[in-house]
Amino acid sequence: MNFKAWVLLVSAMTTACLPGTALSAGQTPLDLNLPSLGTVAGAELSPADEYALGAQIMRQVRADPTYMSDPETSEYLNRLGYQLVSNANTYTYQFFFFPIRDATLNAFALPGGYIAVHTGTIINAQNESELAGVMGHEIGHVSQRHIARMIEAQKGNMALTIGSMLLAILAARAGGNSGGHAAAAVAMGSQAAMIQSQLNYSRDAEREADRVGLQTLYNAGFDPKGMESFFERLHSSNRFYESAAPAYLSTHPLTVERMADMENRTRSIPPRLHRDSLDFKLIQARLEVLQETRHDGWYKVRKEFQRRLKTSSGINEAVLHYGLSVAAQKLHEPDEALVEARLAMKAGKSAILVRNLTRTEYDAARTAADKRKAVEDARSAVDRFPLSTMIAENYVDLLYSQNEHQKLIHFLRSNTAISQESSNYHALLARSYEKLGKKSLQYLHTGEMYALYGSTEAAVYQMTLGQKAADGDFYTMSQIDARLRELREQLLIEKERAK
Repeated sequence: MNFKAWVLLVSAMTTACLPGTALSAGQTPLDLNLPSLGTVAGAELSPADEYALGAQIMRQVRADPTYMSDPETSEYLNRLGYQLVSNANTYTYQFFFFPIRDATLNAFALPGGYIAVHTGTIINAQNESELAGVMGHEIGHVSQRHIARMIEAQKGNMALTIGSMLLAILAARAGGNSGGHAAAAVAMGSQAAMIQSQLNYSRDAEREADRVGLQTLYNAGFDPKGMESFFERLHSSNRFYESAAPAYLSTHPLTVERMADMENRTRSIPPRLHRDSLDFKLIQARLEVLQETRHDGWYKVRKEFQRRLKTSSGINEAVLHYGLSVAAQKLHEPDEALVEARLAMKAGKSAILVRNLTRTEYDAARTAADKRKAVEDARSAVDRFPLSTMIAENYVDLLYSQNEHQKLIHFLRSNTAISQESSNYHALLARSYEKLGKKSLQYLHTGEMYALYGSTEAAVYQMTLGQKAADGDFYTMSQIDARLRELREQLLIEKERAK
């Protein structure tokens, strides 16, 4: 899917980036005396409206095959993202970072704090601070409300703007070059009168996001010179990514002035070294595999890992074994995946490695006792990494595979790593209640899942089914009745706003 055409209409985006470290004692936050261009914007489009628009667009994004629902990558990106957000002087949004399966160097922000990072950006980052720079820049777009300001600048064309976003997404989902061209045609055809003013606006937005991103990087302990380095690489990519880079650079112009401005600002900042985290290296290896979608691609990546292994040692060697384990899983070779997973454990302490080991132990198990042992190991991992959603969900998945649904439900209701405000919490409960034949509870939690996705109409439908099933206790049925009334009222408000 070619996202660039509709991202033009939705977000002011840029790929920026480089090194990171935590702010040490005695260091003071960087103050670049930035203008507050974004803080006065948004009088008409409230943060709540912006979030609702982002949720609407995310429904299309999640339905696309390039959206990656990968627990390891999502947890890593959100942990890194919130390290930056906590130093970004923004309190308005609840951010959500997610990967897009796309080999090009890119990232983009959607309304309401949704930030996408292309797998190509993560894989090709020369160090963790480059990746932090990309994300810091996008956080700058959100915190300065650039998207809201862009939409407000088209006040009389609000319906056209939102409609074009969604049409472009649907056209792009046709896939391949034709899909991308269709998306571009929809976008350009419906928005032709607005493009020039938007491009003029984007130059100012990009400069502002550069400066805010630089401040965020410094305050979070990263090396701000990474953004400068990334700009140089992006400029070079104009020659290597002929199909994608020119479009990116034309809608988010990487001007000489921008590069000079960044160089001037970083020149006066003391250099700062940052050691890449183990998880950064593991996620890079993981995504080299997951970026591929066919067996020949997974075989090719495996051969490349095996080639690198001949000249690697220490942590890098263990990381390559992890990559080989991931590749073996995609190739349905459970025994080989387990062998490589055990070798990868030499890299050090990481929830990613532990999850991979327990998963491969379970998949390679030949007896019921072996499977129970893998489930027990997964439960022990929860105690070792109590804040890891990925580890908790892994244990839940293995309980589900063992048909231990009552234990699964009890764990979900008592564990805090999987937030009860997350859509996945309700999805996990719904599938176990379905297996137990508890229809009202199944529909209740499926409805809550849709409500959290922003699909109010689908949520109402599920709650209605739960009400009709009527197989819950008094408390459950009362809960369904109350939520159904709330959701119906919300749906009426949404339909009224859409008029």
